Amino acid sequence: MTDLGGRYRLEASLGRGGTGEVFRARDLRLDRVVAVKMLHPDVAADPEARRRFEREATTLAQLRHPNVVGVLDFDDAAPAPYLVQEHCGGGTLVRTAAGAPLPWPDVARIGLAISRGLAHAHEHGVTHRDLKPGNVLYGDDGELRVADFGLADVLRRPAGDADITEDGARVGSPEYWAPEQAAGLDVTERADMYALGCMLYELATGALPFEGPDRIEVGMRRMHEDPPPPSSLQPDLPPAAEQLILDLLERAPERRPRAADVARILAGDAPTIADADAAQTTRIAAEEIPETMVAPAPEPPRPGVRMGALRFGVIALALAVAFVGIGIAAGAVVERSGITADRPIGTVSAAAALGVAVGAAIGCFALAVLALWCTRNRARSGSRLVRFLLAVKGVLVAALAAAAIVWTANAWLTLGVRGLWGEL
Repeated sequence: MTDLGGRYRLEASLGRGGTGEVFRARDLRLDRVVAVKMLHPDVAADPEARRRFEREATTLAQLRHPNVVGVLDFDDAAPAPYLVQEHCGGGTLVRTAAGAPLPWPDVARIGLAISRGLAHAHEHGVTHRDLKPGNVLYGDDGELRVADFGLADVLRRPAGDADITEDGARVGSPEYWAPEQAAGLDVTERADMYALGCMLYELATGALPFEGPDRIEVGMRRMHEDPPPPSSLQPDLPPAAEQLILDLLERAPERRPRAADVARILAGDAPTIADADAAQTTRIAAEEIPETMVAPAPEPPRPGVRMGALRFGVIALALAVAFVGIGIAAGAVVERSGITADRPIGTVSAAAALGVAVGAAIGCFALAVLALWCTRNRARSGSRLVRFLLAVKGVLVAALAAAAIVWTANAWLTLGVRGLWGEL
């Protein structure tokens, strides 16, 4: 057994990677089991690697959340720097993903824990950039914890503190890359949300959104392809669950939901992304605006003038004018008291007179519609001038409609409908 600084006794290796190794260890001072992550000696000789490791420790030290692996200690003075974390002896989420597909309630519980951990990290200006099942651990209490922020980027870095990763470098695991990671572009916390979408897709369907023998090719496909809908692989998936996963897998980063919104949805506090976003906006507004500065709620906006009935009335009026015009052209004579036709009346004259009468009836209906439209939309307008003009127009059109109805009734009486119909 190896002791570190006389305090931590390494007991067994838990895993080994390219830059370091994680050990199960015992804290001799507090008599507890911990996990010690130590750089390989050859890696520790690289100043850049030591700086990256220190960044990981500093990043994790900011985070205190039940769904994020906590940092307990850090020592960069030793020949091989080491980071002490809480022990998570339940293994990784890989074992759960291997048993997929899972029922949606189980997937939702996993997603809720991860999204809460991510929300906490994002609120502290930290994005993970390598989220995958292997970096989500089961703690000794059975709770899921997001771990391994080795590639994490502090979003709100002090001025002059350059990003450790070279510009354009692709970091993370190709199977869980966001499209912007695949393209070598700058990433934000929304890249973590795409990775979460990949994990939920995998847990719910038993397959990754993109699969193939070449990992890099799989990672690149998401730049120009959308994954197949999860329901094509798992028909029993609830529609709301599928929509959430597809929202997370949007190629445009700004269209993906935030971690806090996803947590609210999976917790049942909001049914949709829009509702979660609205709730968050309301909460932020309530927190940032002092009570003494809150203005009275504004009057709800007026719905505005609607044009559908107006268009219908105008079209009907145009049809009426067409009927009347054709009738007059065919020989009907329109007089103040009604309509006259040749005597003895013939087929053409009867058709002409009937056309004028039908057009007059349509015109009455059109004018009545226009008068009603003016009356109903006067109250909808937010402009006093428009309300006044609509009131005047409504009165004039109503008077014209009344006169047209009287004239049309007289016209039908003077024509003798039965006689006209008999001639036709």
